[in-house]
Amino acid sequence: MRDGKDCPAWQGDSNPSSTVGPGGSLPGFPDEKELVRRARDGDLKAIEELVFLHQATVFATAYRLCDFDREEAMDAAQDAFVQVFRKIGQFEGRSSFATWLHRIVVNTCLLQRRRKARRSRFFFSWWPFGRDEEGDGACERDWPVPEDGSNPADDLLNRELKRDVVSALKGLSQRQRTVFQLKVFEEMTIPEIAAATGMAEGTVKSHLFRAMRTLRHQLAGWDN
Repeated sequence: MRDGKDCPAWQGDSNPSSTVGPGGSLPGFPDEKELVRRARDGDLKAIEELVFLHQATVFATAYRLCDFDREEAMDAAQDAFVQVFRKIGQFEGRSSFATWLHRIVVNTCLLQRRRKARRSRFFFSWWPFGRDEEGDGACERDWPVPEDGSNPADDLLNRELKRDVVSALKGLSQRQRTVFQLKVFEEMTIPEIAAATGMAEGTVKSHLFRAMRTLRHQLAGWDN
């Protein structure tokens, strides 16, 4: 098994505007399927190219799941790529490489949260969303991706609202926050969240509903 010490370095300052071409490739790069094949055979150059190809998306996902903490997101992204380096030989192609990678990133972030077992600075660039009582109507919108390390919500919310949002989120349990993040930011389905967290689907729905109800109540003054 690979131990990760030879994993190609991830720079942590990817260009989120990089355009992936047909077949999941960047201009000048081999087709992604070819890169995956070579990576499974132990080609370090292919792994390095896969890291470059996906680092912007991986960091953006980690950034959302790490409470918009840039340093924690960079650590989680690095850990995720180490896992890719170690497990690439196990990738069987039953799903796309991007789907497989996303699952690794989500699991890495959840593990990091459990491992640290602490409440870190927590802030969402969030606005009230759908009103269904089962929690399946969370808003679907394009969430801002950081390019320069700044908080993406700084351009959206003023100081007073940010203060209220932080206060509201502190009232959520860790499980409620986790479920809320995965549903709203990662647009995962209830079954996907259940699989990622080990919760029953009914439990996921319950936590999501309670999180939504709490946030709506706490931020009611802004919903106008």
